[in-house]
Amino acid sequence: MHQFHLLLSALTLVYQNHETLGICRDPTAQSCLDYAKKGHKTNGFYQINHGNSFQTVYCDMESEPGSAWTLVKSFAFKNKALPAFSKRLLRFNNPVLPKTPNWFAYRMLFTQMNNLKQQSTHWRITCDFQNKPVDIHRDYALASFANFDLMTFTGRNVCKLMDYINVRGHLCASCTAGWYGFAHFNGGEAVHLDSPSTGCQFAPGAGSVPSEDNFGLYLYTNKKFRCTSSAEATTNFWFGGYL
Repeated sequence: MHQFHLLLSALTLVYQNHETLGICRDPTAQSCLDYAKKGHKTNGFYQINHGNSFQTVYCDMESEPGSAWTLVKSFAFKNKALPAFSKRLLRFNNPVLPKTPNWFAYRMLFTQMNNLKQQSTHWRITCDFQNKPVDIHRDYALASFANFDLMTFTGRNVCKLMDYINVRGHLCASCTAGWYGFAHFNGGEAVHLDSPSTGCQFAPGAGSVPSEDNFGLYLYTNKKFRCTSSAEATTNFWFGGYL
């Protein structure tokens, strides 16, 4: 925990320095997608308008041409036990450094995340994005809010329609996958996939470990899954859409 507090202090200094780095600020932009629609094409920090105040966010404009994504939550595997990453559904307010978008310990305020959802059509989860993997679509999940609202979801092994999903190279498109995520008096479990057998169309059993968790919770993990391949590996949640 002491190390985590040191990380918070370091990242706070990074955020304070952002104010002097000339981050792009457009008072009409409410998401990274708005910037992309105005011709911005570069990954990096931008400021979006949130209720007549400005919020610094990280935008991905490059990994998937024709789309733009705003980072809403990201954490390193070594920080998986923090309640914001292991127990809290997105419907609850449990921010971590909400003014300091970073890869290793970050979660937006609920109000900010919900406002961004209104500007988005899709959400996605990537693994270890900061290392710029050659194949971003390996260990990856993508769905529309219309088919699978990640911010209101609760349930156990609920088959939800995915635009695309990949776990350890097993993949399918326009198929269902079984997702978990619930709250109880002890905090609950963050949204995640149990990959050996979901009972839905997507069941990436080959190469799995018993009760393997993907994209969150991480009680039972597999080093062959990119998000849990090392202590520094990250899990990244994004809201966005297509031009």
